[in-house]
Amino acid sequence: MLKKYQQQTLAIELLKRHARVKIVHQVTGIPIKPLRQTYRQLHGRSPSPGSIKFSTRGLTGSRRKYKDVTLFAVCYRVAASKLADDQIQAVITAFDAYKHSYPFGNLDFSAAWVVSEDIKDKKVQVSICPHCRAWVLLNAREDLVERCGVCNNYL
Repeated sequence: MLKKYQQQTLAIELLKRHARVKIVHQVTGIPIKPLRQTYRQLHGRSPSPGSIKFSTRGLTGSRRKYKDVTLFAVCYRVAASKLADDQIQAVITAFDAYKHSYPFGNLDFSAAWVVSEDIKDKKVQVSICPHCRAWVLLNAREDLVERCGVCNNYL
């Protein structure tokens, strides 16, 4: 009974952040139909249709998007170090920190979840630029050119 309550509470927390229903289903195991209904109740509209991006590279097409993803990745790295046992809670904490530090950021929760998965799977890495000491995200661009988003130097 307690496990079901925890799953439902987590689902509501994720849906409040506009997470894709498929992600909430994957994380909680709750069937999709009640998740869609709950999303409608919370937001007054149906959840967004379509699939989610499957990699960080698909989220970093422009310089601005790259910076958004990098900021979230740094927030996630800090949250994950403190919440090593609970990955989804680390994503929630990091996303909230990202939105708090940059309220006009364009990264949504579902994209943040994709970035966290790629970091967890070591497909992308957070590093520091040797030239200006800014945070950079490695292996995150389609063009495969590793440049700092701040000083624009090659890494």
